[in-house]
Amino acid sequence: MARSYGSEFRAKNGSPAPFDMPTITGGAQSDLGAAAGTVSMGNAYGSLRGSAVDFADISATAINARAADRAVAFGLEAQTDAQRIASDAQVKAAKIQAKAAKDAASAQASGSKTGSIFSAIGSIGGALLMSDSTTKDKIKPIEDALVTLRQLRPVTFHYKEEWNSNPERMHHGFIAQEYKEVVPDATYYDSDIGKYCIDTGDLIGLLVRAVQQLETKVTRLEAANALVGVK
Repeated sequence: MARSYGSEFRAKNGSPAPFDMPTITGGAQSDLGAAAGTVSMGNAYGSLRGSAVDFADISATAINARAADRAVAFGLEAQTDAQRIASDAQVKAAKIQAKAAKDAASAQASGSKTGSIFSAIGSIGGALLMSDSTTKDKIKPIEDALVTLRQLRPVTFHYKEEWNSNPERMHHGFIAQEYKEVVPDATYYDSDIGKYCIDTGDLIGLLVRAVQQLETKVTRLEAANALVGVK
């Protein structure tokens, strides 16, 4: 049996040339048909493989998509953390301001027993009301205020930042622990804030009485000098 194959089998540019069925002379055509079918399947596979999407491109696209999703997640998480930190700072600042306002109100109170009343009334009228004689008992005059005032130590000071909204301002006053040693009834402990406080209202009576004492002394000195002719 002779078989005739044309130039179809010659490769061109490194790729198989289109395959044509060969001219067959003689027998064994079934073997030749099987070979032709195999070549046709190879051509079809090569065509599909050449037109298919590159698997490397698919993998790279998937990786990029996952990276983008992760970046968005990180961004949202960072934004949430920043908002939480800002919120915590605002809450802390509000607590500090509220505590400073409470301390200022406590400093204006007139004592541990009457402090709540003055805080509720919050006016000079309230203080005058509590000065009514019908609210007091065991009334006695202050004999010598100068002795008491000499034991006090006036100081200047600045409140710490956590206790005052204006720590730059200088104040004039006393240290409660020292004040307590001289005028114990005018010093009280505020259990709400855990600090000692001073009832400065009592100091007014002492100052007025001290001025009266000094005025009496000055009057006596002037009278004595007048008697001896000293100007």
